[in-house]
Amino acid sequence: MSLTDVWSKWKDKASRSLKKRGVAGTAGFVPVYLARLLWARYSPREQWFRYLDRRFAVDTAGTLFLPELRSDPRFKYSNEYGPTPAPLFFRILRQIDADFRRFVFIDFGCGKGKALLLASQLPFQQIIGIELSSKLIRIAEDNLRGYLGKAGKHDRFRLVCMDASEFQIPHEPAILYFANPFRAEVMSQVLGNIRRSLAAAPREIYFVYLVPVHQGLLVESGFLTPVKRTFWYVIYKASGI
Repeated sequence: MSLTDVWSKWKDKASRSLKKRGVAGTAGFVPVYLARLLWARYSPREQWFRYLDRRFAVDTAGTLFLPELRSDPRFKYSNEYGPTPAPLFFRILRQIDADFRRFVFIDFGCGKGKALLLASQLPFQQIIGIELSSKLIRIAEDNLRGYLGKAGKHDRFRLVCMDASEFQIPHEPAILYFANPFRAEVMSQVLGNIRRSLAAAPREIYFVYLVPVHQGLLVESGFLTPVKRTFWYVIYKASGI
């Protein structure tokens, strides 16, 4: 995102905010939005992500806000895309006591595929990315090709462009990965799908949730037991079906 892009997005947001909030409301809202745009592009962490992208010839960095993705009414339940830091990803996975060779890794709301690239360094049986945005799924496909190269095990990967609430979970042990991809409405439906899948085929399932704003839904589900809970992420394990 160049400075020209930032300026364009800021003007568009300011125009829509004036219509919605008026001058007084916009005076407080738009500066905050501009600060978010600038931080998303120029923060030290973002510069590090972009360096790694250049090194590995991929495109995973950058925060994509909802206005860039809304080509479908269902995006009203989606959250913005942001890449998962590699150290955090591997720290989380190390806390799961499981033989990953038996497990499928599924990223709900995979975006540009950063978590999928990281998961490729572990011996998962299969790696699946689910994404509603056709724009992001194309970027994820390009990233997988660029990162894995000709020698990569492409047959382990499956990218699906669809609503996560409609995805049928494979009947293998699974790590379900959520980097705060959507709102409570969709999360509730996904949890219902997990429950039904477990009832049909009891097995080990771990639920990894970054920025767990809807953790209450996990607690209320009745079939998930906490393994690890922190401010930034939680890990639950399916049980009691």
